[in-house]
Amino acid sequence: MWRHFPVWIEQEMSELDDVGQEVSYGTATPRGLEMAGETKKNRLESSRSVAPVSPPSAGMFATTLRSRRARQKSALPPLRWLPRMTGSRGGMEKLIGAQVDMSQLWLAIPRRTVRRSRRKSLDQQQREFDLELLQAACAQAATWPDDMRLMVSLEDDQAPDVAFNKRLNDVLEQTGFPVSRLDLVFQESGIGQTEREVCYTLASLRDRGVQIFTNGFGAATSSLTLLRERAISGLLDGVQFDASILSASSLSWSSTGTVPELDEGAVSFFRAALDAVKALGLHIRATGVDTQAQLDFVQKAGCVEASGMALSPAETTAQITERFVGMEGRGRRRRLSRTAEGL
Repeated sequence: MWRHFPVWIEQEMSELDDVGQEVSYGTATPRGLEMAGETKKNRLESSRSVAPVSPPSAGMFATTLRSRRARQKSALPPLRWLPRMTGSRGGMEKLIGAQVDMSQLWLAIPRRTVRRSRRKSLDQQQREFDLELLQAACAQAATWPDDMRLMVSLEDDQAPDVAFNKRLNDVLEQTGFPVSRLDLVFQESGIGQTEREVCYTLASLRDRGVQIFTNGFGAATSSLTLLRERAISGLLDGVQFDASILSASSLSWSSTGTVPELDEGAVSFFRAALDAVKALGLHIRATGVDTQAQLDFVQKAGCVEASGMALSPAETTAQITERFVGMEGRGRRRRLSRTAEGL
């Protein structure tokens, strides 16, 4: 039946097939179809001979995923800042900078990142965390106004060691943060080291404008003799007092049946202890000021600086930067308005 089609239909139906040979749908012979089939078969076999690109194996994907998760878990979490408030006529209202404390981040750091390992000791891991914290804090504080100070609390019991200044200089060079606006808080065990090189390190830091504070006053075993020696030597600027130790225990007993918010014995003892610290010419900054009662004690005890929930909660980098910029703008507008009024 196909042979009786008009010639023009057969010519329009004639075309090139996928193997490059011309085959007429109306006049194709069995031999022509056989040759076309063999050519197509040979081309398919030659294409299969090329080794295909193998997809990534499951083991490779799992290894990459584990390494990515390990990097994420070991990375430092986003910083949280505690505004530093100092006394003014109306109370603790003047903002002088911000503090970043490892205790603010400790709950966010997985325990597996600071566990014992065969490669690194806990002291070495803690030193690396402190260095990473110091570098991140200086990098983010480099954009703050010139009158805002940065305070970093370090957890390394052996800091400042002999190589501390070298690590600090590398951080300051990389971040561009001025050392004269940096304050450091060391553990009392680090301040109490008797090596001559450690004393030289502290003296060098203070000569460059860094204020040195010791952490955990009242919370750990403290020695007024150590404070006196470091104060007389000019190696210490002040102590950091944790006001949370003033809170009364839930097991406290009272004849009236109501437990006071602050422990009366702790209030009397630490008021006298802080008076002794002030007699040495050291500044006292209070942390953990979370209630109004603790804030009242801090103000009456003569603390020059405080931070805590009663003053301002911890803030992100964007929030603390916005606060600094807002304060700078308000101060400039106030000076301009006074000038316009002739004051």
